[in-house]
Amino acid sequence: MQKVNEFQLYELAIAVHPLTAVTEQTKYSQIWLDWYNARAALATLFQQRALEVCYATANELYSAIDSVVPRDFSEAAQKFQNVPSPEPPLEWSQRYAIKTAADKFETILSAELSNSDTYWISPKGTHKTSMLLQNAHLELPASVIRDMPEVIADFDQAGKCLLFDNNTAVGFHLLRATESVIRRYYKTLTGIEPKAKFRNWGSYIKKLNDHGASKKITQNLEHIRENYRNPILHPEENLSADEAQVLFGVCVSAIFLMANEISSLTVKSAAPLAFPSSGALTTTA
Repeated sequence: MQKVNEFQLYELAIAVHPLTAVTEQTKYSQIWLDWYNARAALATLFQQRALEVCYATANELYSAIDSVVPRDFSEAAQKFQNVPSPEPPLEWSQRYAIKTAADKFETILSAELSNSDTYWISPKGTHKTSMLLQNAHLELPASVIRDMPEVIADFDQAGKCLLFDNNTAVGFHLLRATESVIRRYYKTLTGIEPKAKFRNWGSYIKKLNDHGASKKITQNLEHIRENYRNPILHPEENLSADEAQVLFGVCVSAIFLMANEISSLTVKSAAPLAFPSSGALTTTA
């Protein structure tokens, strides 16, 4: 997928359209720089977009400009400096080739662009479109991204799905990311690695509660389990666009809470044991 600069089409239009209005009085000194830029705009367009139908006519126009204006800028400028005085207009064959090629190119380009697969992606809430398309994981706090890189891929996929209205797929990716953090929290709190095939959120939450997990976390996870995870496991259930947007924020919140708790528990377990100072030691005879 490639980001398209639509302004290039505007630049091409203002560069090429004047070529359709070449007159009998048109002289090299009047048009050489504009035509040089029009040719450059044509080249830029075809480097950025995969246009096929108008490719041949674009080449015709490119060649027609070549017959009047050299491709090398210094040569084109030198030709301008050496025009005779009085300067004659361009030859009829040059004017005809330019005008004909420009008219044909505009007509065919219009037809091709009218049928091109170009779409407007509607914004999703306050999310920036380019962020959801490329780096949705940046919706997470930087500390979470640093300490839990395993969530990045699923969040990026969830962002793309949200943009393209694949709402149930948003849920699957967000819940996968959230579950990966649950499993890490589970191990940190209980000291036991969850079994590879153990995917029951109800059991996760019960075990976490049994080991004194923060109620704020387990209540949040229970809300996600009841209202999102369990329903979308059934083929007849689908997330709506509104539900997908809400779930995005809910999962960010749940992951952030667990990440903070994991960090706090890790610091506590790494704290050195406190021994009494040497002055506090006593000896017995």
